[in-house]
Amino acid sequence: MAKKFKTKKRLKFRYRIGLFLLISISSFLYMFNILYNKFASKIDNEHLISYLVDYNLNTSEDKNILYDIISLNGTDFLLKYTLGLDNIEKESIEEINGIETSYIEDPYKTEVKDPILYLYNTHQTEGYQKSNNASYNITPSVLMANYILRESLNDLGIPTMVETNDITEVLRIHNWQYKYSYAASKLLLEDAISKNKELKYFIDLHRDSMNYDITTASINEKKYAKVLFVVGKDHEGYLKNLELAEKVNEKMKNFSPDITRGISIKGGSGVNGIYNQDISPNALLIELGGQFNNITEINNTIEILSKSLFEVVRGEI
Repeated sequence: MAKKFKTKKRLKFRYRIGLFLLISISSFLYMFNILYNKFASKIDNEHLISYLVDYNLNTSEDKNILYDIISLNGTDFLLKYTLGLDNIEKESIEEINGIETSYIEDPYKTEVKDPILYLYNTHQTEGYQKSNNASYNITPSVLMANYILRESLNDLGIPTMVETNDITEVLRIHNWQYKYSYAASKLLLEDAISKNKELKYFIDLHRDSMNYDITTASINEKKYAKVLFVVGKDHEGYLKNLELAEKVNEKMKNFSPDITRGISIKGGSGVNGIYNQDISPNALLIELGGQFNNITEINNTIEILSKSLFEVVRGEI
């Protein structure tokens, strides 16, 4: 009798444990299903990428994989654990402003041996005034300006390359919106660095969308597109970037104080605040003219900009 009683007692204990586990698992699955239906099932691919890129872009906090999964922040999870990008800076709310154009093929396509200066355009389709090129059905862009700047720098003896990969295609491949262009250009920037060990200087060329009178200077009866240097202060090494911008800006002012709009230091909410300048102390963002400048005015300024860059670069080598 005693053995039978002990056996029944063990069975009851096991039943209770089994029942407890069953209830616990059922409760977990039930809550998981509710959370899934409430959050995950409502996130389509476009929104998922947006959440992933928006989350933890340019954060100094260390968040592990468990935190990412629990928080349902898929974009950062995707970038960090499938693309291997740990520290992509936060993105400002970038919008397309002013004249836009399509990708322009490199007219030269020449290989530069051991380039030390890398030109790229985070916003490759930013366009200039079309009037001077109407007969060719070409809208000049910042990418075209970089092709011209490269040739000018190479002629001066500064080995220079231009990033010719299409940023729009990079965005499309990763299903990223336009506002994540800096994340896309950073991928190309890091790839260029890995393949060209001599690279030391990095210039991201943009154009402004301000009025013509703000972006244009008349110097000795000749029109020039003004330059504006932009420095992001939301990273530790920004003072080095600022120092380089000041050097080039001063060289430009030696030609004429009117050719430059100075230096704009940006940070905080609503702006990017880094502009990929954390990649190197020798990284610059230059806004060359505005949407109402024509390619002749751009070319006039490039002549002065290239000489200024030459003086700064050669002075540091």
